Amino acid sequence: MHTIIFLIIILSSGLCHKRVQRGSDITLQCDVPHISESSTLMWIKETDQTSNTTLLYNNSAYIILHNVDENSEGIYYCILQKDGRTTTIINRTLSVTLYSESKKLIIYRQSSSDSDLLLICKSKKKYHRLMWTFESRPNSKSTLIAVEKGGEVQVKGPIEPGVKTSTTYDSQIFVLHISSVEFQYNGTYKCIVDDQNSSYTATILRTIRVYAEPPGGLLRNQSVVLTCEVSNVSDSVKLVWLRMQGNRTVLVKQQMLNEKKTLLTVIVNSLQSDLLHWQCAVFTDNTLRAVAPVTINLISSATNAPKISTETSALPNQEDTLTQESHIQTLILVACAVTIIVLLFLGLLVFKCWRKTFISGHDTVLNSQKEEEELHYASVTVTGCSQGAESWSKPNARSKVSDNSSTVIYSAIKIQ
Repeated sequence: MHTIIFLIIILSSGLCHKRVQRGSDITLQCDVPHISESSTLMWIKETDQTSNTTLLYNNSAYIILHNVDENSEGIYYCILQKDGRTTTIINRTLSVTLYSESKKLIIYRQSSSDSDLLLICKSKKKYHRLMWTFESRPNSKSTLIAVEKGGEVQVKGPIEPGVKTSTTYDSQIFVLHISSVEFQYNGTYKCIVDDQNSSYTATILRTIRVYAEPPGGLLRNQSVVLTCEVSNVSDSVKLVWLRMQGNRTVLVKQQMLNEKKTLLTVIVNSLQSDLLHWQCAVFTDNTLRAVAPVTINLISSATNAPKISTETSALPNQEDTLTQESHIQTLILVACAVTIIVLLFLGLLVFKCWRKTFISGHDTVLNSQKEEEELHYASVTVTGCSQGAESWSKPNARSKVSDNSSTVIYSAIKIQ
């Protein structure tokens, strides 16, 4: 029965040839009536598997190709893998035009560091002068880059071009590369030729951002609020929150947006391991236009404190808090070590001063004793010399008497 259904799908779809403009986005969709838990539905390009870009939702497999170019051309197959067998459900042949044909493109991009946008202006006719302008709102046009034939590109606007931007103009192709895409880059980009009022092609950029609150310090019993926001809603836009379950997604919440309501929130009441990977999908007229992922990572099994990882959240997370606490602890340890070293140094100085004072005092006492002894010797000499004036006239007798007197008196002093 399933084989008959697959054949009907293939016959009704056939070999579909799709022609798209260079630099634009294209979405390929593959639908089946039922997908079992053990089955996998994915897109591949000829022999190259591209399952990492496939979104499986509601029995449909989607693949979004951003900034298509000549490398995007080829045949894409939607295949179903079940019980070890592979069945081709549908195929699409994609070709890319060399010249800008559409006068208006609407492109969706997630606001993130790894998101980029290529704005390509290429015509069959040669122009002397080209420029890319940006309007964040009506009547707010500003020039981003401008060039004349044979000259260098002049950067003028508030958005700095990326590395793939044209550096010169050969009269036919002019590329503006934006990397990374920020949320406030939402607006209209126009390629203006020769005449300032002549717009050759226009691209309308809609930006998306996802974030979580609170961003850090969460426990398992706390809830997390996930928010998906679109910068502008002017047509039929539907936001869908999807929870990843294995290789497919589960619908959690969806809502049509309007000019007053441009975001969709979902509350995650549990932080179990199977509730940590989420995606916000943007649909217009039932066509998938963009996917913005958000992941909640557990960073500590001991404290059960998770970290929320998003591309655009600027709020501090739990990892930043732990890093700050670690820095504080390090500073405290360094301060304690410095204090101990200073105290030891001061103690050493005090000991040296005390030792110097002690030695100085001891030397003073010894000197005093020495002086006292010298004084005794002096008195002995005086006593020995007080024999009268006649003794001075007889040196030999004087010396003998003096020595004997000194010895006797010195001995008496020492005995005392």
